[in-house]
Amino acid sequence: MTAATDDTAVLVGVGTAVHRPDDGPTPDPISLMTAAARAAGSDGAGNRGAELLAEVTWLGVANGTWTHPDPGRALARDIGIGAAHTVLAEVGILQQTVLARAVEVVAQGAAAALVVGGEAAYATDGGAAQAVAGSLLAESTGPDERWTTDDYGLSHEELSRGFVDPPTVYAVIESALAHQAGRSPLEQRDHLGRLQARFSAVTADNPDAWRRGEVAAATVATPTADNRLVAEPYTKLCCSNLRVNQAAALLLTTVGRARAAGVPEEQWVFPHTSTESNLSVPVLHRPDLHRSPGAAVAGRRALELADATVDSIEHLDLYSCFPAAVQVYAAELGVDLDRQPTVTGGMTFAGGPLNNYVFQSTAAMARVLREDPGSRGLVTSVSGMITKQGFAVWSTDPPRSGFRFEDVTEEVRRDDDRHTETAGHTGPVRVVGHTVLHDRDGPVGVLAVAETDEAVRLIVHSGETDLIEAFTTHDQVGTVHEARDTALLT
Repeated sequence: MTAATDDTAVLVGVGTAVHRPDDGPTPDPISLMTAAARAAGSDGAGNRGAELLAEVTWLGVANGTWTHPDPGRALARDIGIGAAHTVLAEVGILQQTVLARAVEVVAQGAAAALVVGGEAAYATDGGAAQAVAGSLLAESTGPDERWTTDDYGLSHEELSRGFVDPPTVYAVIESALAHQAGRSPLEQRDHLGRLQARFSAVTADNPDAWRRGEVAAATVATPTADNRLVAEPYTKLCCSNLRVNQAAALLLTTVGRARAAGVPEEQWVFPHTSTESNLSVPVLHRPDLHRSPGAAVAGRRALELADATVDSIEHLDLYSCFPAAVQVYAAELGVDLDRQPTVTGGMTFAGGPLNNYVFQSTAAMARVLREDPGSRGLVTSVSGMITKQGFAVWSTDPPRSGFRFEDVTEEVRRDDDRHTETAGHTGPVRVVGHTVLHDRDGPVGVLAVAETDEAVRLIVHSGETDLIEAFTTHDQVGTVHEARDTALLT
C-alpha cells in the first residue's frame, strides 16, 4: 500500500439522516442537513467530532427543490462552524463537481471541507415549507459562491414540445436500448423487472434506504393500481422516487489533521480520481440515443487515472434515476450487468433526493469500502437526461499519485456530431426512439423522436388507437411512418 503524506486529502466522516413518515412532523431541509453534518463529524472521530467539524473552512451545498439564500451559512451557524467559505451549487451542476472541488480545496490547504445535500420532500404536515420560509427571514445574505449553468442540454424543440419530463425522455432512450438488444417493449419491461429487483435486494443492507426489502421482478414489470405505467416500458417501480426526507454529508480533511483529530485509520477513505464531461447535447440531437460519448470518455479516463479497469473495481454505483441511465453507463464502461451495479439500492427504492443522490451513494460507498479494506469503488453521476457525466474512484488505500481530476469536456466536444432539429415535417420519417404515455386511466398517446431522410430530427405525436397498440407491443425503432407537421400518421 502506498503511504499517504500529511497533506493527502481523505474522507473521514460520512453522515446521513432519514426522516420517515412515521417519525413525526417533517423537519425542514436545513435541519435534516444539519443532522447529517453532525453525524459526519462524529463518524469515526469519537469525542473529537465537534472539534473536527469546527475546522471546516469550505462548505458546499447542492441546491434542491427548496429555497434558501445561503444554506451553507445556516448549517455553519447551527453546527458551530466559524468563518467558512460557502458554496451553493444549483441544479444542473454535477454533484461530483462539488465533491471534486472539496477534495481540491483540502489539498490546497483548507483545514477541512464539508459537502452536504438533502431534501424534505415527503411532507404531510406543511411543516417543512413553513420552516424554510421562516429561515429565509433570518438569512439575508447569499453564499460566497453560487454555481449556476445556463446550459441544461434542452433544445428549443424539446422545450416547445414539452419533451422535458424525465420519465418520458428516459423512456424514449430506453426504447433505443431495447432495439439494440432486440427486445420488444414488453420484453424490455420484463428485463427491467429483473434489473430493478436486483437493485431492491440491496436495500436490505442499507439502513438509509427509503423503501427497504426486495421487490420481485414480476411486481416491477406488472402494471397495477399502485404500480401504474408512466411511459412505456416504465412502471412507477422503474422511476426515481424524489418524495423522500433524506440528507447526506461528507467531511474531508488531510491525513495530518485526521491523525491529529484521532480519526482511526480504518475510517479513512481516499478519493483517487474524479472526471467529468459537461458538454450538454440535447437528446433530440444525439446521433445514437442509446449512447453517451461523454460517459465513455470520462468513465474511461477515471479508470485510467486510477490505474484500474472496470473489472478490477470491486464495488459500483451506477447512477440510477431511471434504468436507461444504468444501462447506458454499463455499456460505455463495459460493465456486465450480471454484476451488482449499486451499493444503495438505487433511486427508486433507496430514494433519489433531487441534486443529492451522489452524496448518498458516496456515503454508502465509503461504508462498503471500510468493510472491504483495500478494495476500490466507482461512483457515477448524471445531470439531466444523461446530459452531463461524472465519475469518481475511491478506496481505503491512498492513491499512488495523489488525487487526480480531469474535465474531459473539450475532448468530448472534438467528436461532437450532433443532429439538427426542425419544428415539423410532412413526409416520411424514421423512428429513432419512442414511448407510449399513460395517465391513471390508461394510454394517452405515442411520443416519438424521428428523423427525416436528411437526418433532421423532430418530435412527433399520435393519439391513434392503432398506433398506440403497435408502439406498445412492437419495437418501432427504425420503422418509417408518414408525418404531417408534428403528427405521426398510420
